[in-house]
Amino acid sequence: MTWIALALALVVLAAVVVLPGLAIAWLLGFRGLWLPGVSIAAGVSVISIAATAAPMVGMRWGLIPVLVVTVVLAGIAFLARRLLWRTQTLSGPRLSRGGIVAVGLAVLVIVAQLLFVIRTPDAISQTFDNIFHLNAIRFALDTGSASPLTLGQLTSSSSGGLPFYPSAWHAVASLVVSITGVAIPVASNAATIFFAAVWPLSVVLLVRALFGGRTALIVGAMAVSVALPSFPILPLDYGVLFPFMMSVAQLGTALALLYTGIEIKGRARWAAFIALVGIVPGIVISHPGGFMALLAFGTLLLGWRFVRFVLRAPSTAARVWASAGAAAYLLALVVSWSVLRPPAAARTWAPEGTAGQAIGEVITVSGWHGPINYVVAVAVIIGLCIAVRRRGVADVAAVLLFVGAGVLYVAVAGMTDPLLRDILTGPWYNNVPRLAALMPIGWIPLAALGIDASWGRIRSWMQHRQPSRLVRVAVAVLAALLLVVVPQFTVMRSATAVAHFGYIRGEDSPLLSADEWTLLSRLDKETPADAVIIGNPWTGTALAYALAGRRVLLPHTLTDITPEMTAILNGLNTATDDSKACRAVRDLDVTYVLDFGGPEINNGKVVFPGLTKLSRSDNVELVDQQGKAKLYRIIGCGE
Repeated sequence: MTWIALALALVVLAAVVVLPGLAIAWLLGFRGLWLPGVSIAAGVSVISIAATAAPMVGMRWGLIPVLVVTVVLAGIAFLARRLLWRTQTLSGPRLSRGGIVAVGLAVLVIVAQLLFVIRTPDAISQTFDNIFHLNAIRFALDTGSASPLTLGQLTSSSSGGLPFYPSAWHAVASLVVSITGVAIPVASNAATIFFAAVWPLSVVLLVRALFGGRTALIVGAMAVSVALPSFPILPLDYGVLFPFMMSVAQLGTALALLYTGIEIKGRARWAAFIALVGIVPGIVISHPGGFMALLAFGTLLLGWRFVRFVLRAPSTAARVWASAGAAAYLLALVVSWSVLRPPAAARTWAPEGTAGQAIGEVITVSGWHGPINYVVAVAVIIGLCIAVRRRGVADVAAVLLFVGAGVLYVAVAGMTDPLLRDILTGPWYNNVPRLAALMPIGWIPLAALGIDASWGRIRSWMQHRQPSRLVRVAVAVLAALLLVVVPQFTVMRSATAVAHFGYIRGEDSPLLSADEWTLLSRLDKETPADAVIIGNPWTGTALAYALAGRRVLLPHTLTDITPEMTAILNGLNTATDDSKACRAVRDLDVTYVLDFGGPEINNGKVVFPGLTKLSRSDNVELVDQQGKAKLYRIIGCGE
C-alpha cells in the first residue's frame, strides 16, 4: 500500500505545482518545451508566495492560498502580455521526435535512480538535516503556516531567532500530506523524486537556448544530465540538502530565460524577463543558495552581453546609459552577496584538498572526490575546444558557465586564502559539496556540444564511406553504450549505492534503527494526542514529532534550550517534587521520555545526565520497549 501512497503523493504533488504554473506560463505566451519547464518553476513561486503571504492575512496554509495567488498572478500575466507583446508566443526551436524521447527517458532514468536510492516508499534519509526537514513538515501542518518567516520557530521560538528559513520544500510536502493523508516520509520522498526529475527538463531548456534543438545535442545533454553524481544525487546523500536541491533543479530554467531575454530580438523577450522575475521568489524560498548561483552565473552572461553592447553601441549616450545600468547592477550584486550569505558561524567549512586537485576534478568531471567520469570528461573537453575555437555568442556563454562554476569549486575546495575564499564561496557556507552540486551547470552544455560535434563527425564519415548496415548499427550501439550504459553502470551505480546506505533502516542506522522506528510507530496507540515527550534528539527521538505526531520538547539537535529544559535534561532521573526539574516538568507538561541510547547522528557524543540510567529512577515507569529503544511515562513530580 505504501507504493500506492507514493504514487498518489507524486500525482498530487505534480498537480499542485504544475497546474498553477501552467496557467501563468500559458498566459505569458510560452509554448512547446518552454511550457512545462516554466510551468514547474512558476508553480514553485506560486506556492512560495502563497506560503509567505497566507499567515500575513490570517489564512491557514492549504490549497485556498495557492488558488488565490494563482488567480492574482495569472491576471498579472494576462495584462502584461496584452500590454507588452500581445499575441506573440515564445516556443523556441522544435525538438525532433528523438529529442522528445530523450527528454522523457532522462526523466524516467532520474526517477529510477531515486527509487534505487530509497528502495522503500517510507524510507527516510538517516542524516543530520533530515531531523529538521521532516519535523518542519509536521510543524507547518500543526501551525497552519509554511512561511519562511515562521518555519524557524520550530527550533527557535524561545529565542525568536531564525527570522528566515527556506520553506518551499516543506510547503509543497505539507500540502501533499494535507490533501492525501500520506505519511510524512512518503510525502518527502515524493518531493525528492519530483524535483530531481525536474532537473533534465531544466537542463534541456538551457542547452536548447544556447545551441538549438538538434537531436544529437539534446540526446547528449539528456544522457549527461543523468550521468553526473554531483547532481541531483549528491545533495540527497550529503546533508541532506532537500531545499538546496529543489532550488538548483530550477537553475537551468532560470538561466535559459535570462539568456533568451538578453539575446533574442522582438517584444517576446518581455515574456522571458517577466517569467524570470516571476520564478525568482520560488528559487529564493526554495533555498537562497540557488538564487546566489543564479546571480553568479547570470552576472557572467550579463557581463558578456554588456561588453558586446558597448563595443557595438551606436552612440556615446548609449554607452553611458549602459555603463550606468551596469554600475547599478553591480552595486545591487555586492549588497545581495553580502546580505544573503549565511552567518559567519555557519561558514566554517574548511578546504578539503589543494587547488591542483580541485582543478583536476573540474577537468575530469569528478567533483568532491567522486569517480572519474571518463565519457563525460572527454565530451566536456571536446566541447570546450570547439567553443574556444568558434567563439560564437553561445559558445562564449557556455565557456563562461564552465569557468564560473570551476572557479567557485576550486576556490571552495582548495583555496588557502580564507578571506578571498569566504568572499567567493561564503553564500554556500564555504561547503565543498554544495559547490560540487553546481558544477553540472558548467559541464552539461559543453558536454552536449562535444557529443553533438562528435556525432556529426561520425555521420559525415558514414555518409562518405557508406559502410554496411551492420557497421552502422554497430556504431550506433557502441555510441549508446558509451554515452548511456557505461556511465549508468559505473559512476552512477556507485553513487546511487552510496546514497542508498543513507536510507537503510537497520540495527545500526545512525538516526533511527529498525527497533526505534517500530517503537515510534506504536506511539499513537500508547500515548495521548496531547502528550509531550522529551528525549535526546541526537539519537533520533526528535522524530516522534514527524512520524508519530507527538509533540517533542527538543525537535532538533540545534533547538534553543531554555533554563527549564536544562533543568529537566540535567536532573529528571533524580528529581524530587520541589526540585527545579520537577517544576519544569509540570510547567512544560512533559509526560513521557524516549530513551534510544545510541548511536548519535554525526557521531555525536551529547549526554544529558537527567536522561541517563532511567531504568533505576523512581520518577519514570517503562511503558513500551523494542530492543534497546524504550518509552517511559513520568510518574514522579506530582500531578
